[in-house]
Amino acid sequence: MDKNNLIPKGSNYNENVEVISRVDTFNNKYGLSIKNYSWIVKEVIAIIILVHGLGSSLRFGFLRHSVNIVDNMHATLIDSDNFYIYKNSWIEEFNKNGYSVYGIDLQGHGESDGIANLRLHINDFDDFSDDVIDHIKKIHHSIMFENDKKGNLYNNNNNNNNNNNNKMESMEKIPMYLIGYSMGGNIVLRTLEILGK
Repeated sequence: MDKNNLIPKGSNYNENVEVISRVDTFNNKYGLSIKNYSWIVKEVIAIIILVHGLGSSLRFGFLRHSVNIVDNMHATLIDSDNFYIYKNSWIEEFNKNGYSVYGIDLQGHGESDGIANLRLHINDFDDFSDDVIDHIKKIHHSIMFENDKKGNLYNNNNNNNNNNNNKMESMEKIPMYLIGYSMGGNIVLRTLEILGK
């Protein structure tokens, strides 16, 4: 398939976009360590927050796997040092189009802790949404911190970085989209319901 057919006309597509990737953790309301990831572009047009499905993880769901499946009986390893590959992944395509991408391994999934050290176990389904909301708040705080530190990250042309109202106004100018698949889609819907959006 011709790559140009996948890119909308008028897109900000940039094959050589500079991306800063980060891996971090935060503790949720139960004290569980939640692994979070970000792939940040300098000239962002919007923020995408990805939510994976049941039994998956952020990297498993949205990065390429380091294996080429030939048929039901044969597969070839692409990169023996990395199980997940950024090149030609969903995340790389979002970045090339000007989107900064964020996401977490849901509690009990991937590299995040689970309740009572159990995989795929939660106390309440809303716990997933609570963790996504906490992550959104952390993204907002980190962007405001970067605005203060570097002055005008995310194209904020307002020079008065000491005014919280101006900082929040600059944040509101950056659209934020939540994308989830399978159970992650349900978590996105519930998160928006809780936020009243």
